[in-house]
Amino acid sequence: MSTLSFVIEATAFLRQRVAGLSGLARTLILADLAGADRIVIVADAPVERDWQTSFADRGRPLPRIEIVRQHDDGASGAREVRVPGDVLLTPEGIAWLRDEGARSLVAGRHFHVGRDPAALTRAILADTVKPTDGWVCRRLNRPISNRISMVLLRFGVGPMPVTWFTLGLSALMVAILVQGGWTAFALGGLLYQAVSVIDGVDGEIARASFRFSARGAMLDTACDMIANFGFAIGLMTGLIRSEGPEHISFAVAIVMLLASGIVLMLSLLRLGPRKGSFDVLRAALTERLHRHRRLQKLVLGAERLFKRDVYVLVGCLACLAGLAPLLPPVIVGGLAVWIAAICWCAPLIATDRTGRLLPPHLRMP
Repeated sequence: MSTLSFVIEATAFLRQRVAGLSGLARTLILADLAGADRIVIVADAPVERDWQTSFADRGRPLPRIEIVRQHDDGASGAREVRVPGDVLLTPEGIAWLRDEGARSLVAGRHFHVGRDPAALTRAILADTVKPTDGWVCRRLNRPISNRISMVLLRFGVGPMPVTWFTLGLSALMVAILVQGGWTAFALGGLLYQAVSVIDGVDGEIARASFRFSARGAMLDTACDMIANFGFAIGLMTGLIRSEGPEHISFAVAIVMLLASGIVLMLSLLRLGPRKGSFDVLRAALTERLHRHRRLQKLVLGAERLFKRDVYVLVGCLACLAGLAPLLPPVIVGGLAVWIAAICWCAPLIATDRTGRLLPPHLRMP
């Protein structure tokens, strides 16, 4: 079997940093994912080897990389794919180039439109939107988080510092909520929404710069759980302190249900794909209902109301409107439905050893 080589010329365009990576590193990573056995970089000056961080974070071995001053096409006897040096290819574009050649490359589909690094970064971040994102996330959270990600990528900030910052913001939220009263609930609710927005930044940076990893996904999921648990604990503590002990029963129920759901989901992920996020639940629901299209559409439509972006915004608005005392029964009902869905989908998740239920970016090697 002949080997597959990608030849990349280190042009001035590909030396630009876009979304936290040089265009050269981005193209090299995509070539590796497209099945390259050998990658040849043609450069008349030293090149920045910034692709190494991506391979280290993903735990993927480096491919065979050769850096040469000049290259004779076909001299190695391997099948060679020459990458255009004046465009920034997408994952679909590198696969098309491998299979069909440079003819008929479509702008916006096979390569990002534009020459300016800022415009290209915006295009790459737009491609990081997850298919599981809810309406609130797409319309409200992502426009804000994309702008934050653009700034952080420009300064080379990775996903981990953002994750830890989100965790610190969650702790501040809890410290304010436990004080009780409208002012504390309003500030805590706003911080809960801020955590929801900023929580998307680390994932955007990871996907845009190919720095995603199973460890990062699990840490991000853990921070989500801590934020949700913290909001519930902080809210209930504040209500008990400001309104009296009648909220204790709801507090106990919320803690027990939330802890049970989190432990159950983590156990299922460990038994099945051994990595990933709670997004697998929607994929499992889709698969379980594939023979009942109308019911599937109804259930998945209702499931969107349980998306984190939706319930965080509802919680924030309720706190701002002085309706925090009405949240406990709503939270208990929502948690009960969530746990019922987990139990129904448990066999699928627990036996998913291939990771078919995982989001696409976590299935990527």
